[in-house]
Amino acid sequence: MSNPERGAVEFRSVRKDYGGFTAIPDLNLRIEPGELVTLLGPSGCGKTTTLRMLAGLETPTRGSVMIGGQDVTRLPPNRRDVTMVFQSYALFPHMTVAQNIAYGLESGGMKPAQAREAGNRGLELVGLDGLGDRLPSELSGGQQQRVAVARALVLEPQVLLLDEPLSNLAPACAAASAPRSASFSKGWVSPRSMSPMTRTRRWRFRIALSS
Repeated sequence: MSNPERGAVEFRSVRKDYGGFTAIPDLNLRIEPGELVTLLGPSGCGKTTTLRMLAGLETPTRGSVMIGGQDVTRLPPNRRDVTMVFQSYALFPHMTVAQNIAYGLESGGMKPAQAREAGNRGLELVGLDGLGDRLPSELSGGQQQRVAVARALVLEPQVLLLDEPLSNLAPACAAASAPRSASFSKGWVSPRSMSPMTRTRRWRFRIALSS
């Protein structure tokens, strides 16, 4: 019998206080494997705080954060298999685009040649193939944001968090990127863009953040 908890994300009575300010009063939320969830609300309502608690960058004042049936509330970020794409890109300015994308793979033990190949596929996936030799400063803000997304995707995390992923794209570019982003919520990566291993791996869930 399959485990209904496997692959699910859950917030159980989560509260987050900052001094005398309550950012999250009482959050109960369950996200099933394969779901795309978008958090909407005004500035300051707790959207980013919620993602940061799931990523391990913030610790709830009380309550539990669960991933795949495991309580990860006190686990550090590097033990969660969660990747977060920040609105600020967080690219390494001294590295090329290709090096930025391959960095996490190489840090995880992948051979440099394989990491570069995966990085090139990641660039193709976000429509930036051919720009791998450029520095981040030579790209537009929207292109840098897509590099940050590609860097996260090639890691194949169990949970992918996107903090306003289309906010720095021009309207026409954002509209063109939305169908591509939505395709990931269905659980499959484009076969022509990724490796044979990735083609058969199901992406369990995505959480996108929008203001």
